[in-house]
Amino acid sequence: MTAATALKPIAAEVQEAAARVWPEAAKIWPGTVLKDRRVILGEGGRARLVSVDGVTDLSAAELRKRKIDIPRGGSSYATWDGHPAVILNVADPSYKSDSATSGMPLSATLFAAATDELFHATQQSWQAWRKSGEMLRGTDVPLAVTPRLYRAMVYNDMVAAFNAPKQRNQRLAGAAYWWSRWHKEFPGEVKRAAVTDIGDGAAGYFGAISMAMAMGAKREDLPAIRKNAQLRPLDGRLDPGQITLDGESTELGGVAGLLLDETRKDWKRQVTQGRQTPVDLLLTGVNPVAEPAPDSLRQSIQDILSKLNTDLIPRLNPLVSAYRDTGHALVLVPMNTAEGDLDAGGYYVSHEVPYEILARLTGTFRLKSGTLQAKEASVLAGVVDGRSYLIIPTGDKSTKGQVSSNRAQFDGGSLTGSFQVSPRHEGGREQFVAR
Repeated sequence: MTAATALKPIAAEVQEAAARVWPEAAKIWPGTVLKDRRVILGEGGRARLVSVDGVTDLSAAELRKRKIDIPRGGSSYATWDGHPAVILNVADPSYKSDSATSGMPLSATLFAAATDELFHATQQSWQAWRKSGEMLRGTDVPLAVTPRLYRAMVYNDMVAAFNAPKQRNQRLAGAAYWWSRWHKEFPGEVKRAAVTDIGDGAAGYFGAISMAMAMGAKREDLPAIRKNAQLRPLDGRLDPGQITLDGESTELGGVAGLLLDETRKDWKRQVTQGRQTPVDLLLTGVNPVAEPAPDSLRQSIQDILSKLNTDLIPRLNPLVSAYRDTGHALVLVPMNTAEGDLDAGGYYVSHEVPYEILARLTGTFRLKSGTLQAKEASVLAGVVDGRSYLIIPTGDKSTKGQVSSNRAQFDGGSLTGSFQVSPRHEGGREQFVAR
């Protein structure tokens, strides 16, 4: 069956899961309201509107009338009759890839993606976001094995504690050992990971409960939640996304939250207020007990990171060099001009650059004076004068950017487009802000 003929049954299956789970959202995380949310599933010129009440066909004319575009990939946000909505491009190959990797139907992958996006949208009032300020997000490059191994061992011990309650004390003691080593040896990463360990960790928990409920488990039935959670330890079949700081945050928070449900009923309030991460709360008061790490896991992480470094370092070194050369101007594009969801291709940080590094950015920025299209572009992102920008050094040959008079031009590289800019001089460096 082709994707073009599968939209109808896929939408029906997403709706069935939403009807089962979203009205119960506040029971998963207090204060979360999803029962009035919408999902628009689109492919080509066809689309379907999904709510807890049913599925409605949407014509291309109706989408145009409401000024709603199906994103080229991933997701975007809109409102539908006053209701928050997430728009998913069903044809995005990443959803099919995620479905194949997880062994879940495509409809389950799409439901999980929509639920995750809508839950994240409720987190913006959390204290963690107010406290985050200009904290950088991402994994240190070059990628190192040791911090990734420590967090992988924390996850594996917590999964074992969840799956085998009789071993819980022993396995949590092991998790506390690796968590304490990570805190002691990598304090900079610990500080930087706090917001994602809270936000993505809570989303990982919300997603785990949602998927278990979508499969038929009742919210109050912890044994059924346990059965349907299907948590698996990390082993030699690692996915690269599982050993980046963001990916780890989701998995760690998910299993820590499931364990906290059985031992500490007030934990969600403390996470919402931004005081501690789910893992911190779970392991508080647990005495660490040293244990060895499997050689096979260490080797698997090392093999994956070696391949990632081989790809990342040649890709990112020119970007870092161009930024450090203050003779190169910076082009600043407001992040809020992004059209739909951006695929960052991973977030990274370097001690040589005070901004986040986006390794393979793909997406569109639609400005009043023009458009910028990114296709696996290596760029920077950060806050300048209180506003979030995409930051592009003009000296990076991979993006092939030039600025003349009052216009920026990108042609033939990983960035394409043209738009007007306003020049300014700040911090001893020439900058051009997109208009």
